[in-house]
Amino acid sequence: MARASTPLRPKTIEKLQGRRAHLVADHGVFKVERVVYEVTPLPRDIFVFACPDWCNVIAETPEGELVLVWQYRHGTDEMSLEVPGGVIDPGEEPIDAARRELEEETGYTAESFELVSVVEPNPALQGNRCFTYLARGARLTASTAFDDLEDLETLVVPASGVASLIDDRVVTHALVVVALEVYLRKFAPGVSPMP
Repeated sequence: MARASTPLRPKTIEKLQGRRAHLVADHGVFKVERVVYEVTPLPRDIFVFACPDWCNVIAETPEGELVLVWQYRHGTDEMSLEVPGGVIDPGEEPIDAARRELEEETGYTAESFELVSVVEPNPALQGNRCFTYLARGARLTASTAFDDLEDLETLVVPASGVASLIDDRVVTHALVVVALEVYLRKFAPGVSPMP
C-alpha cells in the first residue's frame, strides 16, 4: 500500500469545541479532570486522566542483546518484563528522561539515542504521549538508583529472542509490545518480527 502524501483526515466529523477542564483529584502520578464540552443541546461532562508524558528505552548492547527489567506492577498485581522507562519530569526533554531512566533502572548508559516511536497510550482517557528511544552501545557503567516503591531486576536477552517473548506472553505491557514490535520491524536487521 502506498503511503499518503498528506495525513489522512476525517471527512464528516470534527473535533469537539468549547472544552473546559476542572481538576477533580490529584493522585501524584496522575490527576483526574472533569472536562466540560459546551455542545447542543446540553453541556457534556467527561472525566479524563491527566498524566505526564512517559519514555521507554530499548537498550541494545554491542553484542546485539537487549536490556530488559522485571518489575512488580500494582494494576495487574503481577511481575512484568519490560524495557526500562518512566515519567518525563516537568521541563525535561524526552531524550534526557530516556538517558536518566536507563541509568537509574539498570545502571546501563549508551553511546547514542534515537527516537523509535511516539504513541498515545490511551487517547480515550489520557492526553499524554510515550516516547520510545533506541539506545545503542549500551554498557553497564553505573549503579542503579530506584525511585520509592521501585525494585527492578535487570535481564539481558538476545534481540533474536524478543519476538518469542511477545508471542509467548512473557512481555505483555502494551506500550512495551508496541515499542519492541517497531524496533523489530525497523531497527533489528535479521531479526524477524511477529508474522
